[in-house]
Amino acid sequence: MLKKVSIVIPLVLLLAGCTTCRGVATKSAEGEGEPPVILDSYAAEYIRPGATWRVYLKTEDADGDMHYIAAQLWQAGVGYYPTSFTFIKGGDREGFAGYLILTTPADRRLLPDNFKLEVLLRDCEGNKSESLYIPLNFALKTKFRTQPVPEKWQAAAQRQLGIIHLDIISSEAYNSNDGSRPFF
Repeated sequence: MLKKVSIVIPLVLLLAGCTTCRGVATKSAEGEGEPPVILDSYAAEYIRPGATWRVYLKTEDADGDMHYIAAQLWQAGVGYYPTSFTFIKGGDREGFAGYLILTTPADRRLLPDNFKLEVLLRDCEGNKSESLYIPLNFALKTKFRTQPVPEKWQAAAQRQLGIIHLDIISSEAYNSNDGSRPFF
């Protein structure tokens, strides 16, 4: 009896998942709904290793059904990190202004590395926004130590949307043979 239940439950869940995905794909293929839009963005291009990077976004969705923010980091010499998802709460589904944070390690070996963050929005119908590409570089110069948030982003600076969950490493550490290479 237990074997039958352990086989039936996963099959029912799989069938339910396929039905849900098929329904979303059908709506998206029919062109129902409007995709969400990233109206504006801001992020410091240079930060010090160990600093917290803030990515400011201003968005809107005519349908009011934004579902999540997807963020994927690319690193020269390493490739893509796993995608990080930040789900959007009910009141923000029509639009929001706020920021995501990415914590970085205090590793000077990041200085020569180049990064690019890709951000996009998805709604409940499967529609997606245009991708936004934001460069990230590291520097030790004092002029990059503290950069004030531009005036037009002061209101958004009061609203943290979520965390970009990634463990950044330098390309030197990635390519070394010390066994510290991450799995991605």
